[in-house]
Amino acid sequence: MVGLSNGCGGSLVAPQWIVTANHCGSASSGRIGSTQSSSGGEVISIDRRITRSGTDLTLMHLAQASTKTPIAMASSAPTPGIGARLIGFGCTDWDPNSGCQNYASTLQEIDLKVLDPSDCSEGGGTQNDVCISGDATHSACHGDSGGPAITGSSGNWTLVGETHGPGDNQGECATSTLYTGIASNVAWINQQIGQ
Repeated sequence: MVGLSNGCGGSLVAPQWIVTANHCGSASSGRIGSTQSSSGGEVISIDRRITRSGTDLTLMHLAQASTKTPIAMASSAPTPGIGARLIGFGCTDWDPNSGCQNYASTLQEIDLKVLDPSDCSEGGGTQNDVCISGDATHSACHGDSGGPAITGSSGNWTLVGETHGPGDNQGECATSTLYTGIASNVAWINQQIGQ
């Protein structure tokens, strides 16, 4: 898990590379491998970014290599019905009228389910994306953008998606969540990072 200096999330996929969302814009640094948003882990500056055209996927390059272990990237899309964990420092108290009342200072995690990609088509999802279940109190929210959706279990996690936005294009933080699919972009990612 990477907490970016601009309030978004990201995932360490190689010693000097972070996967995040293009709509997060630029960040000057990332805090890697901490369960606290403002302390711990490694803080490393970001010196450039590469965006995949036509997607919400951006790679951010670290000025120096992280000592933390990168997460494995999915080579095939997750099967609808399996469990997925969302993690991030996003909003924990969303008010539809006045926005976020509280951002998490300690890393939050929630176990939900992978849905068929078509269940997030209203939010702009395609068959190349990952759709995750959610409801009014169980979903990604503001500040979780760019962060990971992972499958597997402790010590054996795989990155399957990068947080893009609400799955139904309706409610904020009270809906299914649309993730840019990693499997459909992994060849491009590996090409960019030289793996």
